[in-house]
Amino acid sequence: MEASQETHEQDIKRKLATILVADIVGYSRLTAQDEDWTIRALGEFRKVIDNIIESHDGRIFSTGGDSVLAEFASPVEAVRAAVDFQEASRSRNLLQPRDRQLRYRIGINLGDVMVRGQDLLGDGVNVAARLEGIAEPGGICVSGTVWDHINGKLSIGYVDIGEQAVKNIPRPVRAYHLRVDGGISEGGEMVQVAPSTAAAAGQRFPLVPALAGAAIVLAAIAAVLIWQPWNKGPLPPRVASATAPTPAAHAPSPPAPAPKPTPQPSQSAAQPPVATPSPATTPPPQPAAAPPPATPAQTPTAAAPPPAPAQIATTAPPRIAPGTPPQTFRDCPNCPEMVVIPAGSFQMGAPPGENEHFNVSVNEANRDQPQHQVTFAKPFALAKFDITREEFAAFAKATNFHPRPGCQTVANNAWSPQPQADWENPGFAQTDRDPVVCMNELEIASYLGWLRHMTGKNYRLPSEAEWEYAARGGTTTAYYWGDSIKDACGYENVGDQSYGEKYNVAGALPCNDGFPDIAPVGSFKPNPFGLYDMLGNVFVLTADCWNESYNGAPSDGSAWTSGDCTKIAMRKGAFSNPHAWLFRADNREWVSDVVKRNRVGFRVAVSLP
Repeated sequence: MEASQETHEQDIKRKLATILVADIVGYSRLTAQDEDWTIRALGEFRKVIDNIIESHDGRIFSTGGDSVLAEFASPVEAVRAAVDFQEASRSRNLLQPRDRQLRYRIGINLGDVMVRGQDLLGDGVNVAARLEGIAEPGGICVSGTVWDHINGKLSIGYVDIGEQAVKNIPRPVRAYHLRVDGGISEGGEMVQVAPSTAAAAGQRFPLVPALAGAAIVLAAIAAVLIWQPWNKGPLPPRVASATAPTPAAHAPSPPAPAPKPTPQPSQSAAQPPVATPSPATTPPPQPAAAPPPATPAQTPTAAAPPPAPAQIATTAPPRIAPGTPPQTFRDCPNCPEMVVIPAGSFQMGAPPGENEHFNVSVNEANRDQPQHQVTFAKPFALAKFDITREEFAAFAKATNFHPRPGCQTVANNAWSPQPQADWENPGFAQTDRDPVVCMNELEIASYLGWLRHMTGKNYRLPSEAEWEYAARGGTTTAYYWGDSIKDACGYENVGDQSYGEKYNVAGALPCNDGFPDIAPVGSFKPNPFGLYDMLGNVFVLTADCWNESYNGAPSDGSAWTSGDCTKIAMRKGAFSNPHAWLFRADNREWVSDVVKRNRVGFRVAVSLP
């Protein structure tokens, strides 16, 4: 007896392993409804699961009934396998009616386990099984030990749900929901939750899958593709950006005349690493409590202007300590990285005398007047970068989106329609990290619709007020770095000396940013809120209708949905603009409806609870 017990103990081996446990949601219901079909469908899909696990160097220990138990040497490979697992399941379900969809919950834990023959036992397995139980249908729930190993290695959306009390586990388990299929939150919009907040509140943030039938998806795509904006009638009234999806973007009016661009050589030598630049490694400038004395605008043709007037601020804008990393989140692997913008108040528009200081033309001077207070009662989120070609390409591939070609480029100092130009061929060379251009209402509305479908959140274009508030980053000067355009080339891609030399343009701005054409996003320093390229590189569209001044403008930060809605408010300046006043945080431009141009992109926003 003692010899038998000793042999039995020697058969048990302990080791550290990553355990994946998966189970089908509503398996009993499926078998009760049609047992033969369910068992056959499960058997067919099990082959797919087995191949995915094996391709990520996993070992399958048990596949009894509808469950899967697998071991991985690496937490990173376990999560990659789980993502592929759920993506394969979602692809299969798009072809099935809802009552025949195989939806899995997956739990993953890194812990100590016992191996006895073909059995995997111990606390590490039990924790993974409990995490599977609190995962949402179509979702993945991982322990804190797994999160510690994948954080910074995988680009995936997540929600920290804090410490969870789970059955038969004596201690709380730190857990994270991974955003894979764009689940919808039941208690409000999903955001990244600070660990201390989640733990203190003891909250769980449940997810509900946002899977739609294939017929609905294909019908929606077909409807978008059939609609041609150049043949449509008047636009419907615009909807406030904070409450409902906006009809998205429109194309811009011409920037300052520029010579015809020639195809540029590859920018790979100048392109920064694809990894997201970290504001922690490049400290943003400190917001100014009061503006320094203004420096006269530097232009080769203009005489020295009078000193800039003092800035007026009746309420203190929000301040973020220098070097403080922004709070960010990403709702899905191909979603843009979002930065949380704090609630607060600011003075929107140009103070008296600023337009004269920057020699703004009479036709433009009244657009940013009168300066007025805007208050944001709640935080919101804005994309860290303009939407890139890579991000837009992910949408186009996922939805088989093929917009009709046609985009205006600059030729002989004027806009010229190019029937074959489009976002993939805008008339100059680009990298995947460059902002996507040649955008109009059709393209942007389709992309926003896809983001909403993937995440369950109301992604939209930002309002003008949101843009200026975020662009200033708590500062009150003309630019977020100060009042001198000579410093612009460290922060933005502008119509600088490199642009002037390449295109033989006189009067270029008095600095050199190294990019005569469009620049990859994140190539320059961020503003104090941790946002990049907020004043230059390409124009961006907002959710506001056009109004010639701020008389009657909203004071709550929402989009201005009255006025001339055949014109759309636009912000920033482009790499080809050699005018200092165009890059001010308060400068406004308008764009006509429908037309696509190759210096216009966009950035997305989302409201937060």
